[in-house]
Amino acid sequence: MTKQSLFPYYAQTLRRVQGVEVLDVTGAGLLYFNNVGEEQAQSLKYPCRIDALIMIVCVRGEITFSSHMCDYTLKANQIFISSASVFQFHSITDSEFYMLAFNSEFLPNMNVDIRFVAQLMSELRGNARIATMAGAEMMGVVRFFTTISAEYAKDLSEYKENALRHLFCAIIYRICDVVLGTNMMLSSVGVKERSSEYFERLMDLLSEHYREQRNVEFYAEKMHISSKHLSRVIRGFTGKSVHQWIDEFVALEIKNLLKYSNMSIQQISYHLNFPNPSFMGQYFKRITGMTPGEYKKS
Repeated sequence: MTKQSLFPYYAQTLRRVQGVEVLDVTGAGLLYFNNVGEEQAQSLKYPCRIDALIMIVCVRGEITFSSHMCDYTLKANQIFISSASVFQFHSITDSEFYMLAFNSEFLPNMNVDIRFVAQLMSELRGNARIATMAGAEMMGVVRFFTTISAEYAKDLSEYKENALRHLFCAIIYRICDVVLGTNMMLSSVGVKERSSEYFERLMDLLSEHYREQRNVEFYAEKMHISSKHLSRVIRGFTGKSVHQWIDEFVALEIKNLLKYSNMSIQQISYHLNFPNPSFMGQYFKRITGMTPGEYKKS
């Protein structure tokens, strides 16, 4: 997997934004945000698909964002960890935070115990965790990040890049210890509310089938329940219908491709199995109030 596949707006945006530092190796990347201005933050507020596990450590201030179609607020001394998803920043001004991402091949390629990898991915599939750290713990994590940034920010030799990969593994273990618990590999996943399980399963199925299937009946059948029951559960749990979630999921992917791919509008419409670009344009405008062309230029 290429560097750009971890952060889709990588080449076009991140290195040009004042207040953002980028440090990456194949399969993993670390971003540092510090006092990003409102004008610069605007360029980071478009939704994008990040095919990686995401960890965000908020040092100061407050940030808001969405991941896997859910909204989150992260405050100072808090850590967020989630699986691959469509990700979007909403507010990041007057804050300081680190964002670490690594794809599903990074840890196995580092010869990390496969039991840890499997448990971690299973625990976070379609799910997210937020944990609050004690001040001393946060200072330790920040010192780790600061050291990495100072030592490896420029001119990575082959030896330094290999060292950086191992340092990324170390910080991943440290964060997982805080967020998932020291007995993560020994403990089973806790009992979840049934409605939450349905919603997580719906998001998983959408991630797999959104290009071809946009009707409630398909997803209900995959979940072995009636479409009426699925609709009732999802609306009761989220306040939105299954149709709305499907539409918003597809619209986010269209936004992602419009901003961060080299595809034309016609190519995007065929890629997402719309009958033609006109049909996709009508679909997109109904959901967003903008045509694909207007959004691409915004």
